[in-house]
Amino acid sequence: MIQQIFKGIGSVLRSGWTILFAVSLGIYIGLFQHDLVQYVAPFGHIYLDILKMCILPILVTAITMSIARLLQAEGESSFIQRMLVVFVLSIVMSAILGLAVGLISQPGSGFDKASLVSLGSIVRDSGAPDLEISAYEPFVAKEKPSFSKTFIANLIPENIFSALTTGSSLKVLFFAILFGIALGTINKNKSESLMSVIESIYIAFSIMVKWLMLILPFGLLGLIAHDVSEVGIPVLMAMIKFVPIALLGFSALFIISSLIMLQRTGSLMAPLAALKETIVMALGTGNALACLPSAINGLVDELGYDKKSTDLIVPLSLTICRTGPTLYFALATLFVAQLYKVDLGISDLMAVFVWSIFAGLATAGASGVVLLSMLTLVLEPLGLPAEAVLVLFIVIDPIIGPFRALAIVHTSCAISTLILPKNSLSEIKEVAAN
Repeated sequence: MIQQIFKGIGSVLRSGWTILFAVSLGIYIGLFQHDLVQYVAPFGHIYLDILKMCILPILVTAITMSIARLLQAEGESSFIQRMLVVFVLSIVMSAILGLAVGLISQPGSGFDKASLVSLGSIVRDSGAPDLEISAYEPFVAKEKPSFSKTFIANLIPENIFSALTTGSSLKVLFFAILFGIALGTINKNKSESLMSVIESIYIAFSIMVKWLMLILPFGLLGLIAHDVSEVGIPVLMAMIKFVPIALLGFSALFIISSLIMLQRTGSLMAPLAALKETIVMALGTGNALACLPSAINGLVDELGYDKKSTDLIVPLSLTICRTGPTLYFALATLFVAQLYKVDLGISDLMAVFVWSIFAGLATAGASGVVLLSMLTLVLEPLGLPAEAVLVLFIVIDPIIGPFRALAIVHTSCAISTLILPKNSLSEIKEVAAN
């Protein structure tokens, strides 16, 4: 009887209507009841902190276990090659899409004097150089930062425990891959006990995340109320042209990913239904890695994909295939160049293309201001004033961030379906029935 009561409560809390109500209430509080934000926001922050607590252990154990078992299995070389090719193509496609959207829509052009003054006031309030003044000053190109040094410094951990403590996902990923490769070279009989321990840790943290899903509406309520309250109407009006264009770019990625899953599964709605919780998590938390457990569960439990392969591909694609930030950095760079009336030639556009990919890769595990600061890796080589405009992207990030996270998560799921063997709709229905 008690189990049935708890099961009923869980069904209500996980219901789409409950989540929709929580999101709507969060938006209402963030816009019209600012006094209540201080009371509900802590629930969202605590929820996200607990969720983040589970992510890195899942990342380490899933990748280590999957790579080790992949290497111990025979005939998997073609699978690895296919995975690498799809990863590269997805990042390249997102950079091209960002450039195309920026060149066609021209989000940084057509601002009148009043709009520049409005944008400049936002910059002045932050203590950065005045945008209105800087917009009419000549540029002095700065020395190019060494990306190779920056990337290597962010890739190789001096201390894995320090990387785990600070949440440096790229360093943790590097360690997990190397450790998985080393473990995979050990005799299977000798490594099986350690593999069992790693798998138990993975399962335990996955169960903790499932528990957290029961209180998802409360977490979303706090997070959304806080984020909405941070974005004022004047900011939206000043960036009224850029925000919808950025969302259009992310929507294009979402549509392309959905079409890929349609081609791989034979259904458009089945993947969307299977990843419903993942989509809500991405939009609610704005953190792609926080969606890792639900994405794996959706692909395995709902769509019937192989768990061992999914445990490898999804964490890797979430960490490496940073399609959302890559698209955003390419688009944001064109916005800044157009805002300051800087003409970019073919070589400059190629530089934006390449550096957007590198900067996107460097955002592994980052979010918020840390993620946006990587934009300087693209702006500075072109001599564009990163400091003067970074604050503009920071103040609109509560709106942009969740859709950028959704772009990462949804394309990662599409990448997984593209790499793994094709699943038909009949197979999906068979998995759902079981």
